Amino acid sequence: MKRTVVIVLSCLFCLAAKSAVPDSVAAPSAPVSAPLSATMTARDAGSAQWYFAMAPDDVLPLLPVNTRLDMLDYYNSGVSRPSRDAAGGRAIVTGSSSRRVTFETGDTCSYELAVFTAGSDTIVALVETIRYPMPDSRIAWYDSRWRPIAPPAAEPNLDDWLTRDGRKHRQEVEEVVPFMTSVAEAGPESGTLTLRRTIDAYFVPSERPDALRWLRPSIVFRFKGGRFEKEQ
Repeated sequence: MKRTVVIVLSCLFCLAAKSAVPDSVAAPSAPVSAPLSATMTARDAGSAQWYFAMAPDDVLPLLPVNTRLDMLDYYNSGVSRPSRDAAGGRAIVTGSSSRRVTFETGDTCSYELAVFTAGSDTIVALVETIRYPMPDSRIAWYDSRWRPIAPPAAEPNLDDWLTRDGRKHRQEVEEVVPFMTSVAEAGPESGTLTLRRTIDAYFVPSERPDALRWLRPSIVFRFKGGRFEKEQ
């Protein structure tokens, strides 16, 4: 049986062009009933726009389905016009391809929904990132029907962030870095998930500790066999 999985990457503090779908992007594993926008048809089933439109309201509580469809229609029609989310804030799609949709809500949250495929496995990632006080992302995982599943990628710990030389200075880093923050970037075309370090912005520039040099600027995961494996 084909396995289809959905991943959502959500910000730590946030509430929660038209084209045929290529053969490499799998549609949902069972028939679904959902409204279509003026610029979407059944051919779009399984695309990033389709999953964006299909997300239940409890996954995107600030964006009711009609708002999402309006956002897609504006973008697909080439109109740079924001919609209003449930809180009255600005909501707009900023980019789209068959595998990826980016959008924003309010002044602090940005999102990225990306469709990953590997053999018969399909993963859809919704990246939700808060930009203040320093950019930070988190990850929630769902199947194709938006049911939560166990994370297919291990959350990095301090040891994962340390450089080879930095492992010799672990205690020094622990003493000055209270926690780690990072921005998640999905790369469905390359099958990668990249976390970029943002903890530097936690410190005033004049007081930024030298120990930050022992931390890697980014960590890259590659999608293999239905899981994301950390590259060395």
